[in-house]
Amino acid sequence: MTAKATLKVVSHVGRDVLQAASSFKTEDAVVWEYVANSIQYVDESVRPAIAVTVSQKQKSIEISDNGRGMNNEDLKRFFTMHAENADRLEGRGGRGKFGTGKSAAFGIALKLTIDTCKDGFRNVAVLSRSLIDKSGGKEIPVHLAIRNEATDRLNGTTVLIEDVQLPKINVQTIIEYVERHLLAFRVRQPEVVVNEHLCQFREPQVVDSFQFTPPEQDRGVLGTITLTIKVSPSPLPVKLVGIAVTAGAGNFVAIETGGVDRKELGNYLFGEVDVPSLETYQSKIEPYDATRSLQLNPQHPVCQRLIPFIGSKLEQVRQQRAKQINEHKKTEQARRLAAEADKIADILNKDFQSMVGRLHDIKTVVSRAGSAHAVFGKAATGDESPEDWTAGTATPGDVDPPGRARLEPSTTERKGRPAPEVPRRGSPSEGGTSAVDPVGGQGKRSRPRGGFSVEYRELGEEEDRSKYDPTTLTILINLVHPAVRNAVRSLGVEDANFRRMSYEIAFTEYSMALGYEMAQRDPDIPADDLLYEVRATLNRVAASAAALYA
Repeated sequence: MTAKATLKVVSHVGRDVLQAASSFKTEDAVVWEYVANSIQYVDESVRPAIAVTVSQKQKSIEISDNGRGMNNEDLKRFFTMHAENADRLEGRGGRGKFGTGKSAAFGIALKLTIDTCKDGFRNVAVLSRSLIDKSGGKEIPVHLAIRNEATDRLNGTTVLIEDVQLPKINVQTIIEYVERHLLAFRVRQPEVVVNEHLCQFREPQVVDSFQFTPPEQDRGVLGTITLTIKVSPSPLPVKLVGIAVTAGAGNFVAIETGGVDRKELGNYLFGEVDVPSLETYQSKIEPYDATRSLQLNPQHPVCQRLIPFIGSKLEQVRQQRAKQINEHKKTEQARRLAAEADKIADILNKDFQSMVGRLHDIKTVVSRAGSAHAVFGKAATGDESPEDWTAGTATPGDVDPPGRARLEPSTTERKGRPAPEVPRRGSPSEGGTSAVDPVGGQGKRSRPRGGFSVEYRELGEEEDRSKYDPTTLTILINLVHPAVRNAVRSLGVEDANFRRMSYEIAFTEYSMALGYEMAQRDPDIPADDLLYEVRATLNRVAASAAALYA
């Protein structure tokens, strides 16, 4: 009798490691993978302390901690693909669901060394990209440089990532990433130092806070959770916008914005919610993936209830905040300030128009296809034609593909770098995948929605005197900044000296805003080139408004 043929699912472990590593494309994500492990795997009575040392010269990153350390059995588990950590297996939750620690380093580097001490014994394990590439597929040999060596060193682990393949290791992005994610571990009060910088989660200033619980019909799936939404007085950096979602203490799994980050005042909202049922709800579908993308899987039963719940409450708070601001705009002083803001916006958009026109002339002379209008949309016109639309936030529609063009001849042009992108043309469409706004704005008062606008807003006494909101291309002048507030009180909003102060603030912020857009599109632009562009813009716009200073 012939034996039945069998099929088996097999795996190439080397490719598995590299596939997992491909999810870690940046130094900040890689460093955080090991920092988070260091924070979580520490004895209960010990405050986590982690030192991250970045060496540009050595092309290395070192992460040292005072955690529990690992013995030989722990290392075997660490280097087992897809092994869930012992804490989770014992029901203590936390990170480590996908076992990506042995892979993360190879997203940016060629060598990983684990130097660890536990209960008086030291082990050092080394894994390199060359060993991974040479593996036959069933297993990868890990070089054990030191095995169970007696030591008087305290428990702890040092992760050394060497032969980093990035042109430059960006220390600032590592710091910002770590500080953003420390929110999930704030109860443990970890101390994390990156080179000489002590990382701390700095919560933005809050002008209002709200708490919500899910409707009764959703509590069976979501549990008795509490969603906290906070309102900042000023626009938030992208990395702080939205709700931080944890699935148990220390298990930061997602940031959910519900789409309000693309709407007016949506980038003023942040908060948190802890949803343990993301881990405990029985489903064959994972609520999030191993890539640390910080995105929920909308197909998971818990996420199907959680995402709309968060989105609806964010929208509720956003609309309430918008109503408050609109009510404030009805006061006599607010109307006078709005009229002054419109005058400033006109100056800024005329400057922007002049650059668009110059680009158009250059393109015409060299007989190149396209036009300034096609590349820039109607970014600087601010007219009221209902037929002109640009990339925006209010109406569903389609937006033209991005284009790049020079704003004005400069050192950047000589070096051949592209200029910053600016808002693109679009058209309204019910089935559109983007959002558009009418160029002339909506309502009785024309607003340069397709270009820059200026608003006076109470951003908080501790905030800067002005801010740029890149979501809406708005220059915000802080009415409660001590210098501005005192000028309003002593001079009045129609005084010439107050107007001069407003011009100077807005012109400076506008110049910095263009510089910001350039840096966003070309992160490698040299500092001297960027400084040149900012100065040139400030001098140009100030000169164009010289008569107003008289």
